Amino acid sequence: MPSPLAANINDGILIDMSLFTGISYDPGSHVATIGTGHIWRNVYSHLEQYNVTVVGGRVLEVGVGGLILGCGLSYLSDLYGLACDNVVNYEVNAQFNLNTIGPVLTRDQVVLANGSIVDANATFNTDLWWALKGGGNNFGVVTAFSLSTHPIHEVWGGVKVYSYNNTPAVLSAMSQYQSEPNKDPYANLITQIYTTNSSIGVVLTMVYLKPEIAPAAFAPFYSIPTVLDTTKIQTFSQVMGGQSVPAIPRFDWFTTTFQPSNSLYQHLNNIITTAPELKTLISVTAGALALAFQPISASVVHAGNARGGNALGLQPVNQTWFALDTSHFSPADDAVAHNATRGIHERIETLTRSNGSYLPYLFMNDASYDQDVLAHYGAANLRRLRDVRAKYDPDLVFQKLVPGGFKLG
Repeated sequence: MPSPLAANINDGILIDMSLFTGISYDPGSHVATIGTGHIWRNVYSHLEQYNVTVVGGRVLEVGVGGLILGCGLSYLSDLYGLACDNVVNYEVNAQFNLNTIGPVLTRDQVVLANGSIVDANATFNTDLWWALKGGGNNFGVVTAFSLSTHPIHEVWGGVKVYSYNNTPAVLSAMSQYQSEPNKDPYANLITQIYTTNSSIGVVLTMVYLKPEIAPAAFAPFYSIPTVLDTTKIQTFSQVMGGQSVPAIPRFDWFTTTFQPSNSLYQHLNNIITTAPELKTLISVTAGALALAFQPISASVVHAGNARGGNALGLQPVNQTWFALDTSHFSPADDAVAHNATRGIHERIETLTRSNGSYLPYLFMNDASYDQDVLAHYGAANLRRLRDVRAKYDPDLVFQKLVPGGFKLG
């Protein structure tokens, strides 16, 4: 997450988790235990030999720990819920073995602020297990995650790139795809519109979790002419390799959530192409803005509830997790880019609140540092999270000594 001090600290103690790279797979329990120091590239590559995968990140260079603690959206989420919903156990106690690349994880436990070690799963400390599913870095240091695995290896998918002029058609297809009453849970996608760089246009990454060519679930998109099409049958890891982060040093994100409709999408297209803040973003060095439409079906919420529930307070309705991704070159432009992006975000939320499509949820992994993510989980869940913190961190160690990230206040 592009949140200052969420992964570092000035004039304090930094705990480097990069050597926590143990990874193992138990075919009997269908559980993979993954060290927090991994990136998803390593995880998918290791599990590929067993023809299984996990509910994890969509960009290979993203870290395991931050994504899961922020809830973690995956192309498998319609089937199995979010990444946090698939955590069987949060683990911390580790000992180093010099004969391995990383530490060998020996117990299924979590280290708390006072140094004590506890289990956090569906049997032991279930309140902490629930709180860690979306509660961020407010409760303890997690060194490993035991995740349920799923028998997915070959899939159909890839990237379709459309000219910027076809944005209205792509958004109309998105609305049709999301409004299908019996949506195929094996189909998932993300649409990114590069509104400040029309030469890139619209990038649609789609995945069908079976090796079936051109599945009917994506039919609304097939009639739109493409500039580039890489879709084919390939391994899940190969599809994940098609999405990367641009090599630009400064990023900022904002997120919001709403219920989709074609009318709303066309109004959004007007905002993202005419908002005066766009000129501000373009004026800074290497300034760019990409808009991400991430479809979430009600089945994502139901799957999470079936796996013990989480702290997110999601409504079981079809929705879009929308993100504004800003990038630029110089630290001197941070405030300018942030304020301009916030201005566009406010225009979008004004629209969705006025037409009744707004939903009060903020996706932590896509949120900007000054968005009040945890408050958007709902008053009851926020109180419950604070109760869990009072039990496991009564001295507020992770509130005071770990100032970055999204805090409980």
